[in-house]
Amino acid sequence: MNALLDEELDAALRRNPLQATVRGVEGYNHLLPDLSLRELERERARERLALARQTAIDPEALAGEERISHELLLDRLRSAVEAQSYRDAEGIVLSTLGGVQNMMPRAAQVTAFRTVQDYRDYTQRLRATPRLVDDTIERLKAGMRSRWMSALPVVTRVVAAIDAHVVDDVDKSALLGPFREFAGGIAQSERAELTTAARDAIADEYQPALRRFRSFLLDEYQPMAPDAAGLTALPGGRDYYEFLIRSAVVQGKGAAEIHALGLREVARIRGEIGALARSTGHAEAADTFIEFMRTDPGFFFTSAEEVLATYRALAERIDPQLPKLFHAVPRMRYEVRAMTPPERASSTAANYTSGSLKLGTPGYFTIDALGHAGQARWRSETLFAHEAVPGHHMQIARAGEIEGLHPWRTMLWNVAYGEGWALYAEKLGFDIGLFTDPCQKYGHLQAELLRAARLVADTGIHYYGWTREQAIDYMAGQGGVAQDYAVSEVDRYFSNPSQALGYMLGQLKFLELRRRAERALGAKFDARDFHAVAIDHGSMPLAVLERRVDQWLCEASPPAH
Repeated sequence: MNALLDEELDAALRRNPLQATVRGVEGYNHLLPDLSLRELERERARERLALARQTAIDPEALAGEERISHELLLDRLRSAVEAQSYRDAEGIVLSTLGGVQNMMPRAAQVTAFRTVQDYRDYTQRLRATPRLVDDTIERLKAGMRSRWMSALPVVTRVVAAIDAHVVDDVDKSALLGPFREFAGGIAQSERAELTTAARDAIADEYQPALRRFRSFLLDEYQPMAPDAAGLTALPGGRDYYEFLIRSAVVQGKGAAEIHALGLREVARIRGEIGALARSTGHAEAADTFIEFMRTDPGFFFTSAEEVLATYRALAERIDPQLPKLFHAVPRMRYEVRAMTPPERASSTAANYTSGSLKLGTPGYFTIDALGHAGQARWRSETLFAHEAVPGHHMQIARAGEIEGLHPWRTMLWNVAYGEGWALYAEKLGFDIGLFTDPCQKYGHLQAELLRAARLVADTGIHYYGWTREQAIDYMAGQGGVAQDYAVSEVDRYFSNPSQALGYMLGQLKFLELRRRAERALGAKFDARDFHAVAIDHGSMPLAVLERRVDQWLCEASPPAH
């Protein structure tokens, strides 16, 4: 069992070696992902063999965390092997959330530069970029042959992210940032050599490769790319979308059911917004109130500095309240940082990046401070609760600190669990003094409305064949977001089918399980106990989480008489 977990961990980190760097796992800092077709075939064979070996293990011979690890790995391998029947989908490798276009800018930010070898590994990654570009182009050409291609808006955003950091004067490259202010332990005699090596790698290999990738996208890929077509427009695409839902998001719910659920949730939340408007003296309908909150300049930040100061002040308010909700809080610290121009070019969505206790690096809540004019103050409390605490930082950092978990478990990510927890954590804000201001309560409801609207738009695009314009109109209208934000959101859905479903579907499951625990335990219910069961075993599929909670309730509840 442990050998299989070790093997799966290595495979996961080779697929995403930057995650190894963030977490302080040695041996991967010089690597970029291997997207070659040869590596893809090797990994397919490994997954099939691993599944056979895993299936042969008797789960009854395991107990405790090992039993959970068996269940999680079996689920992961079954999904991976089933995915092999959708080989055409492997040609879709462009994403607005990550890829060649922003991998090294992100590496410059998250690498803990301490030793000479750290700087050399970073330079080796720069020099590995041409191979990554070649492998990506190879995969995209396979997609061109099968017609499984990313939509034109996704291509446009990837090109924009390249343009945001590839420069004519290499000395102005953001990728040289780590060499402008060296770590204290690096001798003066070595700094010039390290800087020259990195500069040469950027000038001679990295930037030419990115420019070649850009030319390929514009000259060869873009003319064939669909204007904006979801998976349902591709041969077998609708079946693949249903596979993505059941393997990566939630079991037992199809796209049609999720679409209907989204419509109901949108109507419910808009009703709550209307009631809030009336309680604050606004007699208008929800649409009018949403438009007022979305457009009045007084609700928006006036500088990047104000954005960062506001979110950093929230940390000082919320951190002392966390013991009300949790028996243990993470030892890993977190910080608020501003998004860089390359990140903004790809996506303006706020995000969280884990740190490392081993390296002493913090987790980062990243906000688009440069786009302050589009950042509403009323959004601050619920967004902070989602991305930092008690949301992503609480869950991810806590998973990394739990004794007895195999390292693979601490790095596991399930979108419905992770994003569902973060959306559930927004509601915990009511327990720690957030949302007492009507504007902040509106921000909380509007954020929930966005997640409900995602259920409708994502399924609309990939199951019902909505056009890009239909999806944008729905998000800007029923989702209550600004037009530019709606465009960015919809392009994200085209780029990452089903990912946006995890937020609300996960939140609803957490809320359902909490209500189940409250009914079963009555006066004995303690939210801290529930949260320990929910997050002190790492990320997992919702079905596994439900079984964990039910097992806990069986052990904690008195027998019926």
